[in-house]
Amino acid sequence: MLKIKSFSRTGVGILLGLLLSVISGFMYLQVLHAPGSLFYIFALSAFFLGPVVAGTVDTVISPSHTQKFRIFLTSSGIVFGITFVLFFLIYAILIRLFTTSVYLPTYCDGTYNQSKIPANFEYSLPDKGKGILITSDDSTAVVATLDYDHSPHSNTLSIINKATDTILFRVYFPDDNLAAAIDNSTVYLFNNGIGLFIDKFTGERENYFLTMDAYGINTLGYFETSGIISSWNKNSSVKSLPHLSFNGIVQGCYISAVTKEVIKLK
Repeated sequence: MLKIKSFSRTGVGILLGLLLSVISGFMYLQVLHAPGSLFYIFALSAFFLGPVVAGTVDTVISPSHTQKFRIFLTSSGIVFGITFVLFFLIYAILIRLFTTSVYLPTYCDGTYNQSKIPANFEYSLPDKGKGILITSDDSTAVVATLDYDHSPHSNTLSIINKATDTILFRVYFPDDNLAAAIDNSTVYLFNNGIGLFIDKFTGERENYFLTMDAYGINTLGYFETSGIISSWNKNSSVKSLPHLSFNGIVQGCYISAVTKEVIKLK
């Protein structure tokens, strides 16, 4: 009986601290819609203030005079742990609920005919030759040059500055499982679910110390046309839960994120 009463008293701090953390998360995600510029402020409230409130309250109201420090660590640790689990669920798992995809028809059979590729997909490269335009915005184009004749159709992917007509970045991929998206500063490239994030102005790899995403491998008969990729840069900037639209090439077909069309490149 004494143990139950003791737990109920010390549990008050855990409830208060968890409530503070949850309210902070709710305000950030649902009310403010997860602005990257405010991430660290609300993270401080959820991951630090919430646990500190839990530990402090439970320490003060605890009848024990010899185990104050252990009570503080226990209560604050419980709130921190629950908050971390909720953060991980939202940023790494539940984002799958907001992913859209299109199924690949049977005519996506992994074959190409370079002479029959639609003219609107062709892009002239600065160093001569032509490739397939995967995606672009006002300043940047992402172009793939494929080995059309030999499976698994290895390719070179180029990021091109449209204003200067220069290639900022090139990368080789061993097959034609490609997905690309562009936001206001970054080009997101995926090959078989492995991501590569490039600064679209400099061609340098983004200086992230942490990224969280659940973008798929696009090898199970469908292609994911959207994804959510959160990133934390060493310069303290954050992209929190941005929705990205992916175009791509898989198994001899081009997939458009906007129209959801699956176009045979043959």
